[in-house]
Amino acid sequence: MSRFKAFSIHFAISFVIFLILLYFILVQWYPEPLFSTDGGWRVIRIIIGVDLILGPLLTLIVFKSGKPGLKFDLTMIALVQVVALSWGVWNTYNERPAALIYTLDFFTPVPAYQLAEQGVTADKLKQFGDDWPILIYIDIPKDQISQVISEAMQAGKPLYLLTDRYKKFTKEQMPELKENSMNIAKYVETRPKLKKIYQHKLLTGTAKMNIAYLALHGREKWVTAIFDLDEMKIIDTLDIEPSAYMFAQKIKRKKKAK
Repeated sequence: MSRFKAFSIHFAISFVIFLILLYFILVQWYPEPLFSTDGGWRVIRIIIGVDLILGPLLTLIVFKSGKPGLKFDLTMIALVQVVALSWGVWNTYNERPAALIYTLDFFTPVPAYQLAEQGVTADKLKQFGDDWPILIYIDIPKDQISQVISEAMQAGKPLYLLTDRYKKFTKEQMPELKENSMNIAKYVETRPKLKKIYQHKLLTGTAKMNIAYLALHGREKWVTAIFDLDEMKIIDTLDIEPSAYMFAQKIKRKKKAK
């Protein structure tokens, strides 16, 4: 067998494994928008490097028909590849966002391992819904915000891990969600690129009358979630960074409160 044939066989096997993992990453573990907001591309690059490049490349380098100790070399290459790939897949699975948690005025994708550390298992998550993504509402009354933030800081926890305040999304939260909804049409009016993204969603029929535009803060970037207030779920996202607009909105609310 030639060196390049050995490389081709190794690459073909690695490519099949890659396609299987790609399905789980795109469909099961990091479905959009989480693929783009929470490191999906980073995960893919790691798996490509380990699975499609490292293993086959080492085979190409060391393979020589009739070489003494060739079986040992190939066994070690396979072992290194399996260990590295297993580590990468385990971390990818463990860090997959298991829920989108709404705190104060934005959603945060929370990794499975963080929820597990708080005793929130996959079975417990089912009480908040069956549809992906699982949405959880953090119940913090407006007159208790400062107190709750202080308690969370003392406990060394982010607000989204206050599991005793977890609630299922219901129509009761509709007024709050409407209040926090961003006026995207106005925001994009003077921003041609963002306006094009927004208008595309309108043309494809994603935008509806009874919706709220809410911020979603991923590990890699912010996007705007399109939240259906009738169904109480996220139906799509806009690749629009909402933080600047949210800040302006908060300033206006504080002025009105005074």
